[in-house]
Amino acid sequence: MNKRYIIGLVALALAGAIVGGCSSGSSAFNPQLRLTQSEPAGGTTVAYHQIELLSRPAVKEAFELFEDHNTTNRSEPYADPVLRGQIKSFSEMFRSKKWAETLQAILYPNVMKADLSQHTTKAAYLGYETGGATGSKFGGRALDDDIIDISLGAIFGNTLSALGVIPDDHQEAPCLALDNVAYDKNNTTTFPYIQAPL
Repeated sequence: MNKRYIIGLVALALAGAIVGGCSSGSSAFNPQLRLTQSEPAGGTTVAYHQIELLSRPAVKEAFELFEDHNTTNRSEPYADPVLRGQIKSFSEMFRSKKWAETLQAILYPNVMKADLSQHTTKAAYLGYETGGATGSKFGGRALDDDIIDISLGAIFGNTLSALGVIPDDHQEAPCLALDNVAYDKNNTTTFPYIQAPL
């Protein structure tokens, strides 16, 4: 199989998963709802079984011990017995207590939040959690949000103080605050909104 065909199949599978996972009778997004599909699917009731919990890029990877991944994968984000404490304890190793507590409050629970009452044309990663400091109060994630740099900047850099969320603790680790990979894609105005593979 050629490379373009494989990439096309992967993109199609991803699009199907996204579209299939977005059908809801409610206009309100509530991540606290139980993750069970109660409507019949083809004459049978189908239950959703979570395999991996991975919402905010870099959160699990930066804070959580690998041996704890299975525990958090089997937990609801609002009742995670591990991640909340690991965010704080990891951050306190090299940041102030206030910084660690603020970061914990912003990144836990590990869900992508969006305020659907906001009338905006652009999502903004951590916008909901920071009261709009990242661009809008809507939250979510725009295609061109450099979420890894935002996350690394919040953990190791001065992103939170630059956004006015907390005073600078002057304990940055600049060599860890960026991934040095630019977003160099040209988004489109039609689905799937990203440029075709090169």
